[in-house]
Amino acid sequence: MSDLSKNSPDEAKNRQRKGWIVLFAMLFCGIIVIMNQFKVPTFMPALMADFGTDPGTTGWLMSVIAIAGIVTAFPSAFLLNRFGPKRVGLFGLAFMVVGCAVGALSATFGQLIAGRVLEGIGVAMMGVVATTIISMYFPREKAGLPMGIWNLWYVVGSTLAYNIGVPVALALTGDPHNWHAWWWFSDVLALVSFVVFALFVSVPHVGRGVAARRERETGVKQHRPAALPLEGFKVKRMWLFGLGFCFLMFTSLSVLTWVPTYVQGVELERLLASGVDMAAAQAQAGISGGSMASLGFAASIPMALVTAFLLGKFQKLRQRNIMVIIAGFCAFFYVGAFLIPYEYLPWYLVLLGLESGWTSGVVWSMVPVTMPKRVTMPVGMAIIIFFQGISNLLCTPVVGYVIGEAQLWTNVAPLCAVTAAVGTVLWIIYVCTKPPVFEEDEEAVEDAEALAARGEGAPEGAEALAS
Repeated sequence: MSDLSKNSPDEAKNRQRKGWIVLFAMLFCGIIVIMNQFKVPTFMPALMADFGTDPGTTGWLMSVIAIAGIVTAFPSAFLLNRFGPKRVGLFGLAFMVVGCAVGALSATFGQLIAGRVLEGIGVAMMGVVATTIISMYFPREKAGLPMGIWNLWYVVGSTLAYNIGVPVALALTGDPHNWHAWWWFSDVLALVSFVVFALFVSVPHVGRGVAARRERETGVKQHRPAALPLEGFKVKRMWLFGLGFCFLMFTSLSVLTWVPTYVQGVELERLLASGVDMAAAQAQAGISGGSMASLGFAASIPMALVTAFLLGKFQKLRQRNIMVIIAGFCAFFYVGAFLIPYEYLPWYLVLLGLESGWTSGVVWSMVPVTMPKRVTMPVGMAIIIFFQGISNLLCTPVVGYVIGEAQLWTNVAPLCAVTAAVGTVLWIIYVCTKPPVFEEDEEAVEDAEALAARGEGAPEGAEALAS
């Protein structure tokens, strides 16, 4: 019998019950991490005014956080192998706390950039750690729902950042442009998330991988050499999937990152034309920019939950592949964001949010069903974080230079069309590529075939795995 089937029902239930507690604790921490990542866009005009930078240069405040993600993603996978996910998670959140403080104290653009790099380490590490811990608590075929729920870290965190940034600065200092206050507030929340992670996040003492099985059988601690995670780099399908995600992420960020600036510009002109004084107009335009832009993230929340539910129902690979293809084609919605009449933009952003929630849920859930060995799963997540970092790094400054100081927003449409097309084609190729045989599940499939030959029922999950 397989290792999974040897676990008693009570043991499996207790593991999963604990897993849900850990999942929601990590979700809280992840939301704070993403909120920090997206705290720049609603203060983009204020930052440009304070530092005297153009849109392209200021865009690096969003993109530079990705540099740390790119550099940290793959080392994080090996640090997990050496120190375990609990320590690595705490290490990443500590970087987030320090990075926020450095940013809040910044007097120059260079200092603020340095703080953002430190924050980027926390973002990268949290992404790798969370999916690894989820895979420890939930079987591969049942990880779709937990992974889909974990996807809320991105959409909820970004929605909060877009909605509360300017109001927080206004409430704390009376100045809607005081980004220092927003950075300090975010730092306090990062410190709270560090405490929550330390108190509530743990990993199972007994895993379900090959090394864990041998430890239970022999009673001897098994060495997990770095060579085992290195095998994850050989999974070509994971690289293909990650590259497609990079282009599709670039497409969405080309719109969602710059919508606050676009809306603030339009609203400021309207308010000034109606006779509102400059200070009041700037404050109201800042709040309007963040709240309207957040529609693109807020609408992601219900769709992320729907996607999580469907992932729990659709456990076969071919069903999830269909969800991948739909996500790729839906990216073309972003092309029209800056082309439609302004009065229809809120409704259009809701549509984009639905697409974003679907795509994000699919992405996180496909890592466990793409990596053939459980020990290589952190590498799979690192590949996703790496390509996400590439898109974050390039998107904001590229779009900033495309629109230019004249802010020609219609220039974004051709860029989105190209990146959406490339990402969709790569995901189609991914779906058409033969999936792997999972090492941990081979015995379960063999058991299912043996039982079927004898006319008996298959063990739980074996049918989904075999499909």
